[in-house]
Amino acid sequence: MKSKIVKYTIFLVIIAITITGIFTSALARYFYKYEVQNSIENTAVLLTHQIDTEISQNKLTDFDKLAKEYAKLLNEKPSAIESFSFFTRITIIDYSGKVLGESDSDANGMQNHLNRKEVKEAIQGKMGTDERFSETLKVTYLYVAFPIEAHNIIVRVSIPLYQINSINKAFFFYTIIGILAGLLLTILISVQLSKVITDPIRQLINTSKEIAGGNYKKRVNITSKDEIGQLAYTFNEMADKLDETLLGMMDKNVRVDTVINSMRDGIIAVDTDYKILIINTIACDIFGVRHGPGIMGKNLIQIARNSKVNSLLIDTIKNNTPLTDEIIMFSPATNTDKIYKVYTNPIKNTDTVRSVNSGGVITLHDVTSVKKLEQIRTEFVSNVTHELKTPLTSIRGFVETLKNGAIEDTAVAAKFLDIIDIEAERLYMLINDILQLSEIEGMRKDDNIMETNLNTIIGEVVLILEAAAQKKGVRLIVEVDQTINLLVNKNRIKQMLINLVDNAIKYNVENGAVYIRAGRSSGKTYISIKDTGIGISEKHHSRIFERFYRVDKGRSRNMGGTGLGLSIVKHIVNLYSGDIRVVSQQGQGTEFLIQLPL
Repeated sequence: MKSKIVKYTIFLVIIAITITGIFTSALARYFYKYEVQNSIENTAVLLTHQIDTEISQNKLTDFDKLAKEYAKLLNEKPSAIESFSFFTRITIIDYSGKVLGESDSDANGMQNHLNRKEVKEAIQGKMGTDERFSETLKVTYLYVAFPIEAHNIIVRVSIPLYQINSINKAFFFYTIIGILAGLLLTILISVQLSKVITDPIRQLINTSKEIAGGNYKKRVNITSKDEIGQLAYTFNEMADKLDETLLGMMDKNVRVDTVINSMRDGIIAVDTDYKILIINTIACDIFGVRHGPGIMGKNLIQIARNSKVNSLLIDTIKNNTPLTDEIIMFSPATNTDKIYKVYTNPIKNTDTVRSVNSGGVITLHDVTSVKKLEQIRTEFVSNVTHELKTPLTSIRGFVETLKNGAIEDTAVAAKFLDIIDIEAERLYMLINDILQLSEIEGMRKDDNIMETNLNTIIGEVVLILEAAAQKKGVRLIVEVDQTINLLVNKNRIKQMLINLVDNAIKYNVENGAVYIRAGRSSGKTYISIKDTGIGISEKHHSRIFERFYRVDKGRSRNMGGTGLGLSIVKHIVNLYSGDIRVVSQQGQGTEFLIQLPL
């Protein structure tokens, strides 16, 4: 801007000086010609009077001589106007255009002058004037012709306009000098003026750039009282309000981001063109996109790439109605399918007159665990019903048989009663396990705890199951650190170990062994129950802790199992913030590894 001010100022000064020089030069030429014309008009009048007098007295016979003598006389004496010096030329012409006398040339050799402008005007009885370039003398002349009507003679006086060229040169010279002097002064003044104007503007620009770059505390330091000072004051006020507004918006945005990113549900808000306005990290994880500022403003339809979600959103925005549905999506984080409850709602416009929306909001609620629990509950009810139905059916069948006469046969009746007793025991164990599992599942923590020695608990378990092990020829081998103490409910840990050791005995081979080991390391207690039995195929490892799940259903029932033992074990381990896993292969035995806090 500074250079523009200087350039425009110089340009205007050049134009002004040039125009002034042109008008001054034209005015000087006008006055010069005016004075010259007056001078030669006077000369022409005097000469005309003299010629008229001499002709009337018959004294004039040689016009050429008269012209030369009179011109010589005029050119030797100073002009009546002392400010100018002239070189006067006199020509005497008759009305036919013939030159009768010429002061500067041979009259006989000159062309006819009838077509000259000033001659034509003089023939008409008035004073004729003209300005033209003389081909004879190669110079521009000012001509004045005065008629002598009584004798049909025209006296023409002319003067070369040498002075006009001198005047033009002088004015051109002084115009150039004026332009140079004006330019010098203009540059000095315009540079200082542009500095006064542009420095505050440059400061405003630099401050604006810093504010645009994020430095909202930057202010303009201009104290002048003119319009620029008022602009600076207004700019600072605007910056203060902008800073205050942005701080408020940033604070609100931080709070909103914190809230929506702390939610367990995916939240997405879009405008009517499906461009993202708000999206939290959970939603980004669900759709497998990176969360960050770059995602805002992108088209959700292109990002989501889920026809069901896109269809719900489009219908909600188009029809201005909330919709709900369930979708199944693959989760890269867990490498499994997840079930989401999708809620789409229109964003209501604050305009209460029109019922229009400004976009839509999508809420994605993960219901995978809920669905899984519903499935487990359904399977549990089905399995419980089946497990209860089997012994009850047997009991009812044998009771019906006894009622129909079999009770009269003592041997048959005794056999049936034994079977009924076995089935009733099985039913009791099943109900007892269900009640225990229900009790453990409903507990967040076990309140009835005390410091107990692990070796003592394992000793009691071995004592209880030793007879069953001896009956099958299975050896129970205990390798336990006797100094391990646990802050637990003794009966819970005892129940856990009984279930694991009992299974190790039941599913062992004849003359096999069960190894019970326990130790501690890195603040944890490690318990291992390993057998030399039939083993478990790897495909069953992920499901053996489920309720009523049996690797071999027929064999498990024949051994008196309820299918809830390992599920109870898993819940007891979880109750004490522990961990359990299985290591087993078909035909190579099974090992259960448990970690518990000391």
